[in-house]
Amino acid sequence: GEWNLDTFGYVAYINSLFILLPLYNFYRYPDLKSKFDPYIGWLLLLISTLVFQSLAFDNSGNISILLYNSLIPYIGKAGLWFLFFLTLVLSLTLITQKDLVEIFTMLRLNNITEYCNEKQEQLLDKFNQWFSAKEDTIVFERTPTKPRKRQEPKKAKITPIKATTLEKEKKVPPKTETTEKTAAVEKAESEIKGSTLKISHVVEDNKKYLEQIEQGKKESASSSFKKPSTALLQQAPRVKSSVNEAEIVKKSRKLEGKLKQFKITGEVGRILTGPLVTTFEYRPDAHIKVSKILNLQDDLVMALSAETIRIQAPIPGKGVVGIEIPNSKLETIYLREILESDIFKKAKSPLTLALGKDIVGNPFITDLKKLPHLLIAGTTGSGKSVGINAMIISLLYNNTPEDLRLILIDPKMLEFSIYNNIPHLLTPVITEPKKAIAALSNLVKEMEKRYKTMAKEKVKNIDNYNQKAKKTGLEHMPYIVVVIDELADLMMTGGKEVEYSIARLAQMARAAGIHIIVATQRPSVDVVTGLIKANLPARLSYRVGQKIDSKVILDTMGAESLLGRGDALFTPPGGNGIVRLHAPWSTEEEIEQIVDFLKSQQEPEYDESYLITAEADTSSSSSDSEDLDPLYNEAKNVVLNDRKSSISYLQRKLQIGYNRSANIVEQLERMGVLSEPNSKGNREILI
Repeated sequence: GEWNLDTFGYVAYINSLFILLPLYNFYRYPDLKSKFDPYIGWLLLLISTLVFQSLAFDNSGNISILLYNSLIPYIGKAGLWFLFFLTLVLSLTLITQKDLVEIFTMLRLNNITEYCNEKQEQLLDKFNQWFSAKEDTIVFERTPTKPRKRQEPKKAKITPIKATTLEKEKKVPPKTETTEKTAAVEKAESEIKGSTLKISHVVEDNKKYLEQIEQGKKESASSSFKKPSTALLQQAPRVKSSVNEAEIVKKSRKLEGKLKQFKITGEVGRILTGPLVTTFEYRPDAHIKVSKILNLQDDLVMALSAETIRIQAPIPGKGVVGIEIPNSKLETIYLREILESDIFKKAKSPLTLALGKDIVGNPFITDLKKLPHLLIAGTTGSGKSVGINAMIISLLYNNTPEDLRLILIDPKMLEFSIYNNIPHLLTPVITEPKKAIAALSNLVKEMEKRYKTMAKEKVKNIDNYNQKAKKTGLEHMPYIVVVIDELADLMMTGGKEVEYSIARLAQMARAAGIHIIVATQRPSVDVVTGLIKANLPARLSYRVGQKIDSKVILDTMGAESLLGRGDALFTPPGGNGIVRLHAPWSTEEEIEQIVDFLKSQQEPEYDESYLITAEADTSSSSSDSEDLDPLYNEAKNVVLNDRKSSISYLQRKLQIGYNRSANIVEQLERMGVLSEPNSKGNREILI
């Protein structure tokens, strides 16, 4: 003992462990002789502790002093400290067979506790297995066989059968699928009652938004025109699929388990189930970062075998993360359900739009007057056309031709052709880009004309004007709704002219009763420009192809994870967050029946003045110096800032046609900005 203490110092109290543990392992596992690394690690750990002892304590033992005295002249104290850390790290690496990152992770307090618990469980399992094996061991001993005695067969006694009453066997009903389902539902209900899990059928934010929609009787300027009946639309099946609570609870537990595998702990507090998706409100523990959950979206899709998953982290106003998982069976939403709902019937606004159902299956509508314009995006097959048709039909169900006039712009020539010749149209369905540009430009003039009329009558908006018109006998002013099916095609041909007209209308046309619904398949920055986005705050995005497209249209990710089939995200202006909706479905046959019903009552009255192109208009009024082009001021600024006055330069800068650019240059000449062209065709800037 004294020699051990003198030789090893304080390490003498524990050095037996360094010797006995390897010896025990050699005895317990004879094949470990080939795996010698851990033992070298223990030896290095002994050396590192001896070096540390020589540096930290005075009475460090003979070996520590010997190591210190022999190494200090060569490497100094810093070298000894480096040797200590090097041997310590190397020994831990050899003993644990892990790299440095794993070792440092394991050395944390929580991980050490978990490691000890795991080892304790492993030892208990081994002990239980050994103990059960001992109990189950049965020793079979051979017993001496005795000779069998031959027994005489006994005579059978025959007793007479007494008269008894036979009872019918009770029939046990077979275990059917319905009884199994009932048992599963009862089990799910008991599990829900016994936990914090709650299945809800109301989205509070959606309910608050719908309560803001004004209710009352819709006023109409025409009493003779009959609005179409909902009988023209297909009725939803009466038997609806019920909520399988057992499956929902199973999904929630599976979700919690998968997240736990990724080291994310928490619990599902509330479940919102609907026709297409089920939303799980997951409350993570306090130390979990939200970004960590967002990064697991693709992993959860694979782990849960889902088509796609959308994660809303966090839900505004709540300390939970919304995880939306598609249902195994997707329900079809019928337009007739929305149009016959109380909330749609009681809405006072004639511009009420049926958007579909929310994530719990409740009808969802909005008022175009309050939006007051709408920007829509969605790739092919996303259900964008289905949603736009539902909006147009809801407008036709609420308004007569005297109350509402439509301008439908369809560069693809296929989507809106079915609405041709209905009495609500202000112009025929526009398919040519030049006519579409002219219609938007002329609509700006109509807006300015309406403002002058309302200013003359001293009213603030179209509703006040129409109320005054009823009393004084003035001409009724109808709402005008412009629906553009593909903005990208117009931007390619019109560019600045289209952007200018849409921006002017979006900024000022609300009070004049003019509203725009703009749709595009490609919501890139060159199509949905900053000027257009700034003036169209209400956005509706169906499924898009890329995350960047969702970022452009919604200013956030999520639209790339939608299901298609009318699944959409809606951002109402002034709202706290994003509303997930499912557009109602209607067939072409139903739309044709509605169109035929409308056409049978009244012929369309088109206003062809909206289709006069800007070039023709400017050429006819070129003699009038006061009638300047809408882009005159912008062209003047370009000329004065860039000091260039050629027609081709203005054409490129303003992205307009050659004829219009030439007319603007002539107007600049008449207004004294430019001189007459010289012999070479060049003009001088006079200002």
